[in-house]
Amino acid sequence: MHGISDRVRSQCRLIVEHTRLVAGGVRVGLLLYDETTRLLTPVASTETEVPLQQVANELIERNHPGFTIGNLTYPPNVNPVVAAAFVGQRTQITPMAEALENIYPPSVMAVARGIAGITHIATCPVVWEGRCLGIVRFQLSTQPTDALQALMEAAASQIGLTLGNAELVEQMRRQLGATHAVGEVARLGMTEGVDATVRALVERVRQIADADTALVYLLDPSGTMFRAAARCVVDDKEKVEIARADKPLGPPHSVGEGLAGWVIASGEAAFVQDDRLDPRVQTRRPFAPRQAIIAVPMRVEGRTIGCLRVTLTGSRHFTEADLWLAQTLADEAALAIDSASRHEQALLEARRKGAESAVALLEEAASTIEDLRRLSAPGQDDDDVAALKARLTASREAAERLEAALQATQLSGTAPNPHF
Repeated sequence: MHGISDRVRSQCRLIVEHTRLVAGGVRVGLLLYDETTRLLTPVASTETEVPLQQVANELIERNHPGFTIGNLTYPPNVNPVVAAAFVGQRTQITPMAEALENIYPPSVMAVARGIAGITHIATCPVVWEGRCLGIVRFQLSTQPTDALQALMEAAASQIGLTLGNAELVEQMRRQLGATHAVGEVARLGMTEGVDATVRALVERVRQIADADTALVYLLDPSGTMFRAAARCVVDDKEKVEIARADKPLGPPHSVGEGLAGWVIASGEAAFVQDDRLDPRVQTRRPFAPRQAIIAVPMRVEGRTIGCLRVTLTGSRHFTEADLWLAQTLADEAALAIDSASRHEQALLEARRKGAESAVALLEEAASTIEDLRRLSAPGQDDDDVAALKARLTASREAAERLEAALQATQLSGTAPNPHF
């Protein structure tokens, strides 16, 4: 999940606290699965405020510096009990030693059992729409009855519903934010052209997706080749690069070649959690760190014009929500680039027509000047003077039309983009 608001966190803590009071538990902890790190991460916890519990905590901290009960992260398969609860989605009622195997050192479990009186742990899955979001662990001083187990499972279900609704709201917020951000970039394309649009898009996409790298690939007019049009990379600082005729971002590739080529050819998204294991990734350097990649087609009016690719380097992973967000960004970006390209082509067409009109008017003006020279020669009669006035009027009108044509020619100072 992409962050939990303070309001949702408080709701979960209240549910956990109420259940602990009713069930008579010593400590209750809520851990949620972080899809980016693939670890169960503590989110909320509550415990009894009794002297013996405080003594146990102080003794553990003194003997194990840096070890804090309730603030430990671990994978869902850390031991069979956690795996059965998270993967199997079944409540587990087990002795403390089994439940905390590979999590607490034996000496910590001895203190928790001898001073705090913890004997059993109930591990309940937090499920929403068939997907396990995390677990709730109730540390108890006795084995719970069926009624108490049902109460704990109901609390876990309530937490799942709360978190599921919060996740939907967060996804909607990110989608709307992406649409709004790309809409601002689209307005830029109406004045600055395709290159400026692509540059702004790749920068916004990287920021919204919280990725380490974002690339935009665009299809050539031939429809058989594609190349990188822009790249935004975060190293020590954010750096944006735009492909130019004298400085391309790599060679062109055939459609179907590599991961981006496969996405463009198939029109389908690619969700790669480890580029070392995907044969479609052909640009990997030896000994480079693992990368998670999302590559989605950029489509407009039923045709694919390119590919948007975002990557994470290191231990972070993408989630399914990131895939939906990337596709939304790609669709909006395709519309923005297509609109900027159409506007750019319209301006270039106006410029061409204005240039043709200007040439014709220049020829007309030259003809008028020649007639003026001939009619202004000595010995011309009144009819010639009248003709001279008529030609002067025609020359003035031609000059006005020429000025208008030149203004139309100057409407666009943008060079045509090589990708369209």
